[in-house]
Amino acid sequence: MDINAGNAIPENQYAQRLEKLSFWLGAAAIPSTFISPVIAPFLLGSMAIIFAVLSKGGNLRFSRRSRTAALLGAAAIIINIVYLVITFVMMKELLSDPAGRQQLSDTLYRRYGLTLDELLPQIPGLE
Repeated sequence: MDINAGNAIPENQYAQRLEKLSFWLGAAAIPSTFISPVIAPFLLGSMAIIFAVLSKGGNLRFSRRSRTAALLGAAAIIINIVYLVITFVMMKELLSDPAGRQQLSDTLYRRYGLTLDELLPQIPGLE
């Protein structure tokens, strides 16, 4: 006799809970791309995809909610990657322009007391 037999959650309810969790994680991943980019969208989006796949269980097809959650998670990750690429491209253009570089250096000096030439050597990976 199984001791935990009375406490077992039926597989259908377990899948529905995973669907709901994945949907909410996917729904939270989209606004997190604009509120706190970089880490939160990658974390929430990937968790939404993982839980959507887990909610599928032994079924051959995803439910509508799981499919939506996986799409929301993937969209959040893609939006975040595009955001990061645009940021790096704009920063590269700003640093290559002498006037933009000087303006950034002046702003850094006013706010933090460091010029751009003093700050860049402290960042690992930059030369």
